[in-house]
Amino acid sequence: MADLRQVPIINVIHNNIRKGIDVTIGNKCLGSAVILILSAIDAMAYLGMPENQEDVTKPDFIDWAERYICFPGREQLTGADLYGARCAVLHSFGVRSKMSRAGRCRMIGYMDQSEPPNRYEPNVSRGLVLVSVPAFRDALFEGIEKFLIDLYKEPQSKKAQVADKRFRSLMHTVPARELEGKEGKNKR
Repeated sequence: MADLRQVPIINVIHNNIRKGIDVTIGNKCLGSAVILILSAIDAMAYLGMPENQEDVTKPDFIDWAERYICFPGREQLTGADLYGARCAVLHSFGVRSKMSRAGRCRMIGYMDQSEPPNRYEPNVSRGLVLVSVPAFRDALFEGIEKFLIDLYKEPQSKKAQVADKRFRSLMHTVPARELEGKEGKNKR
């Protein structure tokens, strides 16, 4: 029987992406969770991009986010809001990005558990929306599930085959004891 830890979807999605985000939120490291969530959106956009493309682009990220990130309630984030947040957080660990400064997206501020999960008060600030990080995690996890269902509806499709190949290049973790066992066998 195959070791499920070595199945790319299990290893990448469940053992790395989901677990890392859950651990950071569970330890109240919300900024770190936001970085991991935005990075996960980039990774999912990478899996879904056309075969002849090697790097995720701004439109890939925005399209994936528009299609798969959905919050409960009326207030939603746009793909542009999320891309602006990605740039702000990953480049300066902040909330302002080139896009938000140009008025092409709203800045995203982060908070812990909140009901509703997103708060937007245009009479206070038209350029800022607050987002519950745990709700952001939930929206990401649900989006990944929908994306994987869409991706593998037809397991033999070209899109699924390309994603299978790309999964191998994403970050995997392997217990060191498994490597040590292989090295020991090779030394004999």
